[in-house]
Amino acid sequence: MSLIAPLLTAALLAALLPDATRHRTPGSLAVWPGVAATALATLGLASALAESADIAGAALALLIVALTVVVQVYASRNLRGDPRSRGFFALSSLAALGSTTAIAANDVVLLAAGWTVSTLSMIALIASGGSGPQTRVAVRRSAVALLIGDAALWTAVVVATASTGSISLAALGSLDAASAAIVGALVAVAAIARAGSFPLHGWLPATAATTTPVSALLHAGFVNAGALLLLRFSPVPSAVGPWIAGVAGALTLLIATLAMLTRADVKGRLVHSTAAQMGFLLLACALGAYGLAFVHVIGHALFKASLFLGSGSAVEHALRARALPRPVPSRIGQVTGALLVGGTAAIAVVASGALTHPTAVLLLFALTTAAVAGAQIGASSARVSTRAALLLTLAIAVVGYVAVVFPGAEALVPVSGTTALPWGVALAVFVVAAASLLGIRSTGPISDRIFALALAWGRPPLPAPTPSWAPASADGPLEYRRV
Repeated sequence: MSLIAPLLTAALLAALLPDATRHRTPGSLAVWPGVAATALATLGLASALAESADIAGAALALLIVALTVVVQVYASRNLRGDPRSRGFFALSSLAALGSTTAIAANDVVLLAAGWTVSTLSMIALIASGGSGPQTRVAVRRSAVALLIGDAALWTAVVVATASTGSISLAALGSLDAASAAIVGALVAVAAIARAGSFPLHGWLPATAATTTPVSALLHAGFVNAGALLLLRFSPVPSAVGPWIAGVAGALTLLIATLAMLTRADVKGRLVHSTAAQMGFLLLACALGAYGLAFVHVIGHALFKASLFLGSGSAVEHALRARALPRPVPSRIGQVTGALLVGGTAAIAVVASGALTHPTAVLLLFALTTAAVAGAQIGASSARVSTRAALLLTLAIAVVGYVAVVFPGAEALVPVSGTTALPWGVALAVFVVAAASLLGIRSTGPISDRIFALALAWGRPPLPAPTPSWAPASADGPLEYRRV
């Protein structure tokens, strides 16, 4: 993994080289060193799997480098003719360099240095979205929240170094009780800030105004780093950090899921979806399910990158779908699909012994999502044979997740750190989330209050009303102005 850094540095320098031809997007030369870094990261993952050494770090390094290259290839077309393209290629390479440095670090100082390089690069990338009011709000919010997180991480590094007399990550297990509590709390704050979770959640919704390539990098790789940070500091002998991260993640999971349903714009829905997923990630880490969290990170990154890179055609697809006749959903098919997938999942959970796993409660979230997907497939207007094939595929995928992925994830990321949250917390979060989703889809005063809370999540406060005698002002958040 040590050779990845020189290649990403070469990508940064290549982005700054003058182009020999006008047919190439300025800065796109950075793609080629990135491709070489991806190949090297692939070999690193294969070596880690063979030697059973830091598989999570090797997988995350490959994920970050490969996604950066994919997004840069997309940007070579998307940003053609944009005067800011060279800055995008340089800053995205620098962000990847900082992230992979933090992943490969064996000491807290190098980890924090890479973390901060990645933070500053992403703030600059968000600022490259233009000079409009929404971009300025996004830059200001992201700078405040992310730099608070970085300051907390550096403070944790100082406290840990002063307490143990060593900068090694291996020395974190020898922290005294007071220092461990402080370090755990500060690291939790840093992870919460990077994940865009409560109470530092306001910056992530504001970034919907930035360019599509930046959004893809931000949501597919940058925000996921909170799991890595919690994993690296898991030897800290204190339950304070997991409790802070778990509670913040639970609140974010609940409210961001509801907020996603209130957004009419494509990128706004994707942003709140990311926030909800990061809340689940923090909750899983607080329960000690680091392996499951990292499987979730990889799946979320690949899925969300594809959604953001395809968001430009979402309006076209919506118009095409609106022109087609809307079929009446099949109630029988809906119930049949949900029962088939849900019943298969229940049988798989019992037969595989997953109920004995200490974090089995997290299966509720995944299996409920699968049952809902089964209901949607069953209710569709596709031919019966097509629906049956899709439901069978989904059922097989659920069985594979329960029997293979769920138990195998923890074996890939062995952790002996402190687990604070009992399984009952995750169960309570699941029950409240289910009740809230049912409530917001109903009618009445309770539904209205839930909707208002979700609608205001992550948005700037409403501007003060203008007196009738005063001239109309153009100040205030853009999303509240009349166009």
